[in-house]
Amino acid sequence: MLRAISFKIYEMRRYLVLSLVISIVAIPFANMIVIQRDRNRNEMYGEAFWIYGFGVYNMTDQELAESLPPEWGFNDGLHVLPSYLGNVKYEYPVFGLIFFAIATWLFPGVNDLQPLWLNFLLVLTFNLNLVLVAILLGDKIYYSRWARLFFGGYFIYGLIMSAGGGKLEPIVDCLLLMSLVLRQEKQYGKSMFTLGLSVQTKIYPAVFFPILFLEAPTAAIWFFISMLLTVIPLTLLGVNFSSLVNHFLNTSEYSSYIVNPLFPGLGLATPDFTTDPVQYYFWPPGFIPLTIYVAFMLLTIHRYLPKREEFTKATIREKLGLMVPLYLYLLPGALFAFRWVMPWYLFWLGPAVLLFKKDEQASGYLREMTVVGLLYTLGVACNWPYFITGPLPDFTSHFVPGWYSLFGLTAIIGFTGLAYVLWKKAIERREKRLRLIREAEERGELVI
Repeated sequence: MLRAISFKIYEMRRYLVLSLVISIVAIPFANMIVIQRDRNRNEMYGEAFWIYGFGVYNMTDQELAESLPPEWGFNDGLHVLPSYLGNVKYEYPVFGLIFFAIATWLFPGVNDLQPLWLNFLLVLTFNLNLVLVAILLGDKIYYSRWARLFFGGYFIYGLIMSAGGGKLEPIVDCLLLMSLVLRQEKQYGKSMFTLGLSVQTKIYPAVFFPILFLEAPTAAIWFFISMLLTVIPLTLLGVNFSSLVNHFLNTSEYSSYIVNPLFPGLGLATPDFTTDPVQYYFWPPGFIPLTIYVAFMLLTIHRYLPKREEFTKATIREKLGLMVPLYLYLLPGALFAFRWVMPWYLFWLGPAVLLFKKDEQASGYLREMTVVGLLYTLGVACNWPYFITGPLPDFTSHFVPGWYSLFGLTAIIGFTGLAYVLWKKAIERREKRLRLIREAEERGELVI
């Protein structure tokens, strides 16, 4: 894997330098425009780890902020969750906490530069992720349209998550993509172990476990060994993971707010926060996104079903393997089941496209993700009376300059678009050159 990464870094060196420049320039701009609450909160918990250890899992944000030295400035309201999540304790898995603990140890001292340092580490990780994605796509990046679209989409997503949001996603994806590269190299034990670390950073990569398990069942022991190293010992020591469980299950105990416009529960019982106590009302437009999604799936799902003759003759294990494309295609539908789904969660399942063997299916999966993204936006419009009373004002409050933030965001998007256009033109130029060489060789010409 290290050899493949080194070669790909050399191959992509020009584009990586351009990406790094854009990312580093975006860091201070985004820091001025957006209140990166997750990054600030992880910074606080990372510093607190060296005082309280894993006991931070048993403290709410406000309790921790008040217990730390006042001169550190964590009790400013920007390092804790919003008031409607005030009783939530630290809900990220262990490896995420360890990453930020090490990051704050490497750059000690709470000051204005420490948050930028965290963004910088995430930017470096995001650019490594681009290399890993390119390795997994292989030559498809030169001739397949869906591969280029996915790479471009991940570039924009990763830049927002690292430089613009200070989120954990780049770390999670880095471990996940490493796991997939190791799988590609048939190092299944290492792949499972790395996947376990990814799940211990954020839980969503667990959806890839069944596929790796199907390919190498005995290697699954390494997945559970990675869990034994952290989760189980901490549980025995009395560390409280209740907030993590509530967040994962999206229960009302985590948040009374429903921020997912795809959630069918908005049609059954939309909360009205303008009343005290909160009342619920029936709202039929809340079912529109699910209705459209079901219709879309009925029209397209046949492409992911195995052929009847092939399926009937296969063994049980082979049948499960033939069902993998269907399993992957059904994954985005899980987003309809959860109350708490932020816009960037839509791309959590993006790397699943790398597991499709047929280009037609991979292209269709990207179309499905696009449809789900559009339905997410439509869901906000369908449930506008509810979202305007709570979730949207809270979301927009994270943009410090208000509507003027659009100018900064436009500049960052413009630089990102320019980088993508330059990369796309270079790839297309190389693709054209390779095509001319292939045509010359087919004519029997000697190519030097």
